[in-house]
Order: sequence, then structure tokens, then C-alpha cells
Amino acid sequence: MKALFRPATLLLAPLLLLGATDEKPRLAFQGLGSIEIGTSEAVLQKRGFSDPYRSAHSQADEEYAACHYLSNETEYPGVHFMINEGRLVRIDIGENDAGIMLKSLSGASIGMTETEIVSLYGDWIKIDRHPYLDAAGSYLILDSSDGRYKMIFETATSDGSGEQLSSKPSGGPNANKRVTDFRAGLAGPANYIEGCS
Repeated sequence: MKALFRPATLLLAPLLLLGATDEKPRLAFQGLGSIEIGTSEAVLQKRGFSDPYRSAHSQADEEYAACHYLSNETEYPGVHFMINEGRLVRIDIGENDAGIMLKSLSGASIGMTETEIVSLYGDWIKIDRHPYLDAAGSYLILDSSDGRYKMIFETATSDGSGEQLSSKPSGGPNANKRVTDFRAGLAGPANYIEGCS
């Protein structure tokens, strides 16, 4: 029996190693890996999340208490977790110094063109004007089927000029505009343009 068991173990070993990849968590409407929208701030703090900008003065500030960000640069470099009334409501993914590329559940990432994003999501994506960049950027918006969650990809031209680009959102995806950052979470907070406002 032992002779039959060893070859079977040897055949399974490569399969187990294939499953043991160093795959990074992916951003979905409802979270990033094991970090779920709705998680309490206290739970995140126990997992090593903190706010490097928090001070004794800001702790008493009602506006700060209503909305602020946590981060955990060791585990999630370039990722910011928006807290609203003590709960995680939105996750923002930006570039990071570690060079770690995080992706959406469907494989979208920073640096991809609008054309590539639209090829991933098809008609589910709505293209809208960027609130600050006008023709030099866009918002590519993906809504969950129940309307409770949203994912937004911000894009910009590499030089930010916007020259020779259509300023009409209906102009379709533009191969000259690339994703600079993206976010997901509850629809209301995901729509905030300047972080908590």
C-alpha cells in the first residue's frame, strides 16, 4: 500500500504548488480580499490598520469622526480605506512605491487604457467626464446590479493636456487615456470626488 501512496502524493504535490501562488487580493464591489465593505474600524485597527494623520485634535472633530481614511502600507501599499461613521465604506487603489499592482476582480489595473477597461466590462461601463480634467480624463463607472455598490476608474492622458480628445463622454473609450487610480464601495461614498467630500 505504501508504494501506491507515494506516487499519488508525488502527483498531487505539483498541483498543490500550482494553487499556492502569491496572488494579491482583488478589488470587488464589496471589498478587497478578506477586507469587506461594512467592516468596523475597530476590527481593521486590530488587523494593523491606522491613520497616520490622526491627532488628538482631529479625534474630537465631528467631521473627522464622520469620515476619514485608514491604511496598512505593509500589507496594502497604495490602498486607502474610507471609514464613515465607524465602518468601511470605500476602498481606493492608487500607485505605490513598492511597485505592487493590484487589480479588480475582472483584472483591471492602473495603467490600462480606457479601451482595455471597456473590453473587460463591455456595456456595463458608463463613461463620464472627469470633474477636474475635462477632456484630458474620464470616469469609467461600473454599478452593481442592485445599485448599492459602485466601482470607478479614473483615467487621464499621459501628458494631461487633453488636446485633440473629444470632451463628450459619448465619444467612447479612448486608447490615449489610462487608469490612474480606481475605487469601489457603497455607491454614495464611491461617488465622493475629493475623498471624504
